[in-house]
Amino acid sequence: MKRFRRISVITTLLTYFLIFVGGLVRVAGAGLGCPDWPKCFDRWIPPVHVSQLPPGMDPIEFNFALAWIEYVNRLIGVVIGFFILLTTILALKYARHLPKIWVPSVLALVLVIFQGWLGGYVVATELQPVIVSLHMFLALVIVSLLLYVSQQAYHAEFGEQAERTAIPLGKPLVILLWIGAIIQIILGTQVREALEHMREQFPLLSAQQWFERITWMDSLHALVGVGMAVATWLIGFYFLKRSRTSNSLAYATTWGAMILVALQFIIGSFMMAIDLVAIAQLLHLVFASLYLGSLLIIFTEIRGAHASS
Repeated sequence: MKRFRRISVITTLLTYFLIFVGGLVRVAGAGLGCPDWPKCFDRWIPPVHVSQLPPGMDPIEFNFALAWIEYVNRLIGVVIGFFILLTTILALKYARHLPKIWVPSVLALVLVIFQGWLGGYVVATELQPVIVSLHMFLALVIVSLLLYVSQQAYHAEFGEQAERTAIPLGKPLVILLWIGAIIQIILGTQVREALEHMREQFPLLSAQQWFERITWMDSLHALVGVGMAVATWLIGFYFLKRSRTSNSLAYATTWGAMILVALQFIIGSFMMAIDLVAIAQLLHLVFASLYLGSLLIIFTEIRGAHASS
């Protein structure tokens, strides 16, 4: 089980890294750096010069940096796909008697195969917003499944040493936060896609003027963000008060979720008030995925509503 736990943790961390790289692709505008899939400009290795482009392809479409950013993203995705396959094989070998481990492992493998196909469809539809949002949602589901597997492997290995914290009503509250976070991430993806559309249509306008043209969507995203921040801090303080041990994983991760949602609020406000700085957009996405992960850790580390504190 120790070997499996280590592999599952490595796979989870690599998947988080892929989410970071995927965010880098988006903020760099490299989503169509390779206009075809699975090849890149009809080559298994991207061209390094316009002379290597396929016959009849417009050289204007070729950007060396964007093509290789997207290509590296695809390579990392393939590598992580094999890690998820390895995780699933080891889960079936070492934890066949534990459905909480092998079932989500198999589900993650199925979803990552579908995610690979969907990545090609994203390119084929030229970054159609709904498909891009679905692609992001599946990435978050996959990393959540892997994180859950890693935690279950930890508890299977250490048993009663991995004591959980008793918090009445804890799990339903965490589920509500998780659903709210998913809605907020999807809204954020739609806002970003709308802003990119504004950038293409009105390149001479400022970021503030772009925001003004999508007022309802941006306002809804901001309103949900404020609600999530307030709810996270209120529920967080409730959890901290109910936690029995100050050094418990649930206690520490609760603080982590509260800090992450505060950072999200600050970064979001910064982008609305000043400009759409690329690094801010990237951090906004990464912190959102980490926040979701923290909620899942809290969910796994607490007992049900029937427990008394």
